[in-house]
Amino acid sequence: MSFFKCRVLNISRLNRLNKIFLNSSMIVRHNFLVRNNFNTRLNIRTYISLKSIFSRQNSTLKPISITKPILSQDNLFHSLSESPFEDLRHRYKQICVYGSCPVCLSQDNEVKNKPKYECPDCGYPTHCSLEHYLQDKEQHKNSGTCSMLRLANEDEHDLRSGRTMIEFDFPSSQPLDEQVNMLNWDLFFYTRGFPSMDNDRSVRHVSKLLTYPITIASILHEYGPYNIKNRLTDEGLKSLTALRTIIYPKIISHDIKTQKPTEIIRIFVLGARAESLLPLHIYSQLSYLFPFTYFHIYFIGPESIPGNNKKFPTHSNYTPQLSFTWTTSFYHDYHDSLTPFDPYTDVFFLFSPGISQTNTWHDTIIKLLQTKCAIFITGFDQEDLHSEVSAIEEKGEKGEYELDWLLRPEEKKNQPYLATACVHTILSQ
Repeated sequence: MSFFKCRVLNISRLNRLNKIFLNSSMIVRHNFLVRNNFNTRLNIRTYISLKSIFSRQNSTLKPISITKPILSQDNLFHSLSESPFEDLRHRYKQICVYGSCPVCLSQDNEVKNKPKYECPDCGYPTHCSLEHYLQDKEQHKNSGTCSMLRLANEDEHDLRSGRTMIEFDFPSSQPLDEQVNMLNWDLFFYTRGFPSMDNDRSVRHVSKLLTYPITIASILHEYGPYNIKNRLTDEGLKSLTALRTIIYPKIISHDIKTQKPTEIIRIFVLGARAESLLPLHIYSQLSYLFPFTYFHIYFIGPESIPGNNKKFPTHSNYTPQLSFTWTTSFYHDYHDSLTPFDPYTDVFFLFSPGISQTNTWHDTIIKLLQTKCAIFITGFDQEDLHSEVSAIEEKGEKGEYELDWLLRPEEKKNQPYLATACVHTILSQ
């Protein structure tokens, strides 16, 4: 029996429709499990008005209570210092302590004041005084900084507004006969079966959460955006082919329960910060995209959050297919405990590591190159990425590193995934 899809009636439209009736109506959510040829379960949700079913006045059924949001959608902008949420007011104080006024930085005097004046357009403390703000106002706006901070301000307040975040209703297992397109976020959301997102804010919320796991998936997936015609070098194709040999076993059973387990793919996230703080179920998207693969993700670095908190375990077998390990050690100190390495099962990711900003990465890179495994490096933006590339190439020219580039630098400014912006790979010879 072939499976089918059912359109989900928009809740807001249904609520408006129900208001036509004087007596209260109820909305009931029904879950149906439908099996397709591959025994894949498809969760189909329908929302039905029960006005026509329960018409008796003495019915004991009561309308579903809807909690009123703290902030309405037309009241999301607030200066951080006057935010109704304590953690955002605390963020204002943190910026005032650790930030710097851009005008003061551009001057030769030794006094570098902290930003305490909040831009009235973005709500963030950007300058030390009104005078310096007016002096730098055009640059602040024309550079796009103000507009980006304005979006960030409204997004942060929206996340705390108390509204129902339907965009966070993530899909689970992917039907085996439906292929995922990972060319960009829109195609990924559509082919993956995410709830319809009608505005850019919802897309930003979801992509912010999924940036790290989907960046990893977009590189490992056989239908990812990177191929020999798009930045991937011959050496890069060899490296990804080796990994995909294990990720995609030759013999695949249509019944997941009878499929023999593959070797464990070890993913090492070095210099982990926000990556280690994500809820573990976010990384379950990897298991849904690779249903026959077992992953063990290592978060390594002094800022690996759960490792710094005694309340969090240092290891978790989250699901049979997905396990995690946290450590606050530097990688070059932790390296020997992870041997031996195999290019077919091991891969490294360095998300915006700041190699060009500090010398602390040198010993780590030396150890990484000894593994003969693929290493993926990202940057915050085009400029940051090129500085990382230049720092590595400079030491390569001096003979300190022996490596091959597996993924050519990206020339376009618009990237399909936030953390995939200009991913580069280095492989020891």
